[in-house]
Amino acid sequence: MSYTKRQSETGNTILFLHGSLLRTTRLFLSGLVSVAAKRGWNVQQAIPPHGASTAYIRRLTSFWHPLGIVAVYSPGKGMPLPDPDVAVPFVCIDLDPSLLSRRHVPMPPWTGFVNCDSKALVEMAAKTLLECDFASYAYVSAHARYHWSEQRKRYFREAVELNGHICHCFDGMGLAASGTKTSERLGRWLAALPKPCGLLAANDPTAAQVLSVAAHKGINVPDDLSVLGFDDDEDFCESTTPPLSSIRCDFFSGGVMAGEMIGTLLAKQPKGSLTDYYGAVRLTVRQSTRRQPRYAPSIRQALETIRLRATEGITATDIIPLIGGSRRSAERKFRAATGHGILEEIINTRFEKVKDLLATPVQLKAIAQMSGFSSSNSLQRIFKAHFGTTLTDYRRKNHGKFQALKSP
Repeated sequence: MSYTKRQSETGNTILFLHGSLLRTTRLFLSGLVSVAAKRGWNVQQAIPPHGASTAYIRRLTSFWHPLGIVAVYSPGKGMPLPDPDVAVPFVCIDLDPSLLSRRHVPMPPWTGFVNCDSKALVEMAAKTLLECDFASYAYVSAHARYHWSEQRKRYFREAVELNGHICHCFDGMGLAASGTKTSERLGRWLAALPKPCGLLAANDPTAAQVLSVAAHKGINVPDDLSVLGFDDDEDFCESTTPPLSSIRCDFFSGGVMAGEMIGTLLAKQPKGSLTDYYGAVRLTVRQSTRRQPRYAPSIRQALETIRLRATEGITATDIIPLIGGSRRSAERKFRAATGHGILEEIINTRFEKVKDLLATPVQLKAIAQMSGFSSSNSLQRIFKAHFGTTLTDYRRKNHGKFQALKSP
């Protein structure tokens, strides 16, 4: 059946295949839904059985007659690959390239790929750690041979060596299981690293394992070991000891790219597959990487208090006693260290919370209270003055229109 003929027999459903609806997957889904809402598509979730073959794709397509399919290739979930006999636009998110090299049948021309820009993410992480001028640098890979973990190791090693340092690497195979020989080996390896050390972990769970093992070995974090992870799941990162610094990947934009790619594949059959990349949203600095020599302890305490309590409505008056001296003296010390004033730090921290909330279905009138602003009108006024746009327009431009999602 031809690609063109197949399109004429479909409805308006986009199938979203995933292994489990974790935070990462939910963000991909939200991005896809934002595109679907504009195009009048319906997004239907499906969870393939582990190790499903292309025959599953044929049966699912026969059931739904979808416009297109988007699949998130979570590690270890055995997601099926596109079937050349099913002429439906198919977008793969974070597919391991090695699966393509082992595939005997060429990928159909109506296939698209949305991948994480590992190089851009690692460059952000490397610059963050290199700016601290540590005595050594290290990388800990994930507990399994995930392609993104190996990519991050390669790019981090390249960045560290480019700047004249040696990158110490630890193979994290088996690290997920507590009390293993791998954890004991990690402890000895961490203890032997030249201190202070800037360490990048493959992801937040791996970084949490490093923090746990470091605490068991009596290694001081962040003064002797500064630890940085990826994904920035706020609840998870705040629950580690100390709270974990992390880089937030732009999974929402990845979902948007997948939706737009489906639209492109529907509009015309390309000669080859399409590929796009999503990067990072930002770095969230918490206590696991608070080693910054230019900051006095009082400034570090002030910054941490603002990070934790900015959304509670604190003001500069609450922060000044932590720095000491008169208001003018405290403001001068804070500005000399950070390059901006105390109130500006508080407002910027609140804005980060506002932008996070705008990426969710939370109503606008509730965002002011949840982010520490005195009223909705005050937030609207300050936000527009700072960003040059209203909250509604910012949400529409960056996150589309939210709608109810169907359950699997």
